[in-house]
Amino acid sequence: MKKILPVLCCVALLFTACSLSKTPAQLAIKTAEEALTAVSVEARKYVPDQLAPVEAALTDAKNLFEKGDYKAALAGAKDLPLKVKDLAVAVESRKAELPKIWEGMAASLPKLIAETKAVIASARGADKAVVATAKADVKGMEASLAKAKEACKSGDFFGAVNIGTEMQGLAAKIKASLTSPMVKK
Repeated sequence: MKKILPVLCCVALLFTACSLSKTPAQLAIKTAEEALTAVSVEARKYVPDQLAPVEAALTDAKNLFEKGDYKAALAGAKDLPLKVKDLAVAVESRKAELPKIWEGMAASLPKLIAETKAVIASARGADKAVVATAKADVKGMEASLAKAKEACKSGDFFGAVNIGTEMQGLAAKIKASLTSPMVKK
């Protein structure tokens, strides 16, 4: 009995120490999760590259907690609310940039369409199927520009900028398809 008592005391102390570090770690993880939940949808939309490391850090803290390493879990989770706050600031910053980005695109996209039409018109000796596809793509660009303008009018600058970016990529693809030496017949 005398040998069991010190062992039981050690076990009790160990259990108490674990529970003392478990609760703060659990609270830090819960706080981080709640904060991240509040901004994750917009962060995924506007700054996905900045969201990924925060999500990974939270996952790491949760894994450490599950393994019983409460001290490391607490260390990993304690700064996450500040990182989530920085993420929220980045989202707002990106939202503020989008109208300016769209303004520049709105001015350049009609010119881009005109330039692309000029490239098509000057594509002498190009494969007829490639030219026909390019003409159809330009009509699609014109429709996309109208959609982007509507998105802008409704306040969806994110959508407008995405459409504009896709148009820029399509114009580059059209130009490349018509200037490639393989296109000539």
